[in-house]
Parts: sequence; structure tokens; C-alpha cells
Amino acid sequence: MKHIYEKTAKSLRVGSLTLIVIYIAFVILFKDDLWKDFENHLIVCFTFFILYSSSFFFQHASEKLPDEGKIDSDYYSADFPVKELNFQRDISLIPQTYLVSSTGERLYKIIPTDEQPFRRKLSTFNVFKMGMFFPITYQLKTMDEKLVCTFTIQNKLKFIQMKVHDHTQTHVTTIVMPPMSLKNRAIIFDAKNEKLLQMEAKSMYGDIDVDDLNGHRLATYRFGIFPYATHPAFEVQAMNVHVSLAHNLTHKERLTFTALFYYWTASQ
Repeated sequence: MKHIYEKTAKSLRVGSLTLIVIYIAFVILFKDDLWKDFENHLIVCFTFFILYSSSFFFQHASEKLPDEGKIDSDYYSADFPVKELNFQRDISLIPQTYLVSSTGERLYKIIPTDEQPFRRKLSTFNVFKMGMFFPITYQLKTMDEKLVCTFTIQNKLKFIQMKVHDHTQTHVTTIVMPPMSLKNRAIIFDAKNEKLLQMEAKSMYGDIDVDDLNGHRLATYRFGIFPYATHPAFEVQAMNVHVSLAHNLTHKERLTFTALFYYWTASQ
């Protein structure tokens, strides 16, 4: 989280200074129309003040956190031994998300694949990021760039399909979701197209429990509930995304739920 806060602070400073420089240039170029427009001056100055002062807020938050140590890639490896999913979005044009620990350390990252450079660039726009017009593939990697899995999002018109592959490019599961729905719903199939799980959110907010066919709880997500919200690593965040996982999940299930909840919470 220290990295994310430092990057946020820098982006806010650069953005606010860019705003004021561009506005001054417009005032000089169109002084006959803008010079006496005190209402616009006030709005722009107020916006600049909010953005620039916010940068110090995030910088202060980053300084309260210790420097991130080197993650043990022998443990946080392609075996993906996670017990929970804490998604944190980075500040970047190309979507980049981290899975972090309970103390804010970055453990894994999710990014569009380099093997699709044109689609990777278009993923800046949400409609392309979600595979609405053409398939887009994401990679889940360790912090030292070792591949854990890939998942491909594709709009099939009648449904959204996500195919999950492990680090050996072996197809493990397929997730099928409706393209439009007031509640999140999904059906998960194995590599042989046999139905494994079916789930539906409890409400429009997206609260969801995933149970197996025997009624055993596999994963739980509650909108807006985050167990570490008071930790210094997270207390300045407006929104934290947390998914609790059962301790006895298979490797295939952990990869599948990571892809599924990444898609469901991508806009939060």
C-alpha cells in the first residue's frame, strides 16, 4: 500500500499542477472571454487546492508505513497459497491490481497480458477492459513476474465467458455470467464442461456466498466490509475489496475465484 499511496500522491500533484498550467494558458489565449470570468477562476482554484492538498494526505499515509520487504516468492509462488483476496487498484492508465496482505504488502499483481499490446492499451477504457468488444486476457503474476494463471474475458453476446488457465496454460475452468443483471450471477464449469458451481448475489450490492453442492462455504464477499479497515495501510482508502476463502480450497478453485471476483469488483 505504501507504493500505491506514494503513486497516488505523485499523480495528484502532477494532475493539479497540469490543471492550473493549462487553465492559465487558456486565460492568456482567450483573455477577452475568460479574464473577467471570476466564477471559473474560483472553481479551478478550488479544484487545484483540493487535489494538491490531497497529495499531502496520501504522502503522509505512505510515510506512516514501513518500506515493503522482499516477498518470499518461494511461498507466494505459482502454487498461490492464499487464504483471502484483498484487491487494491493501482493508479495507472493500464489497469493494474494488486492482491495484498492484511498489512498492505503486495503479494501478487493482475495486469492485461503483454501478448496483446493493442488490447492492453485499449484496456484504459472500461468497456474494453471488461471484454465487451473483443476478448482480453489478464495475467496473475508474482511480484517477481512469475506467471500464476491467466483468464480471458469475452462477450459472447448472450453471456460473458471467462476461461481460466493455470501457469502451464492448462484450461482449468470456464465461468459463464449474464451480460446484464441486477444481481451478480455465475455458473462455473470444469475443463470438460461439467457444471461445478452456480451462484447468485444476495442483493444488488453484490453480497455473495459461494457454496459447493454439499452446502459447504467456499468463499464470501460483503460489499463495503473489510476486516483490516482500521490498519494504517488501509484506513485512508475509500473502498477496500475483501473476499474470504475457505482454507481447504483446491488450487483450481482459488484461481477461479480470483478471476471471478476480480471481474465482479473491477469498478469498485
